[in-house]
Amino acid sequence: MRTLSDSSMLAIVALLALGVMSASLDAVACERGRTPACAVVLKMHPHQKAIVAHGSVSGTKPDYYFSFAAKAKQAITITTHGGGLKTGPGIPLTLPDGTGDAVDEGTPYRLTQSGTYIVLLHANTMSEGPFGRFTMKLAIQ
Repeated sequence: MRTLSDSSMLAIVALLALGVMSASLDAVACERGRTPACAVVLKMHPHQKAIVAHGSVSGTKPDYYFSFAAKAKQAITITTHGGGLKTGPGIPLTLPDGTGDAVDEGTPYRLTQSGTYIVLLHANTMSEGPFGRFTMKLAIQ
């Protein structure tokens, strides 16, 4: 049976530590809801027509992202409450092909593509108003 030398053992331990460190840094870098890549995924059960989600915004972390899957020709309606969100002149929406559009709060919006959409909710940083927790309701028909 072959045994490892002390230097080989140290090299293996160092590589393992780097892997753990790298995984830890990736977890920190991807703060839930703070970037499109780390968007909070909204999933509805079959026959469910709406989902309620929560998040928070602040002056230093003004953006919060949600993603959802839908089919072309479905209509979505987004409503929000709290958090000092800026929802006019529209809530930014990234379409599955990467292009952007905006959804007027409380108004049905017809989807043109099937795939994953990303919703951006942004704090109203132009006001001194309250930041904090918010609720978003996404209805799909």
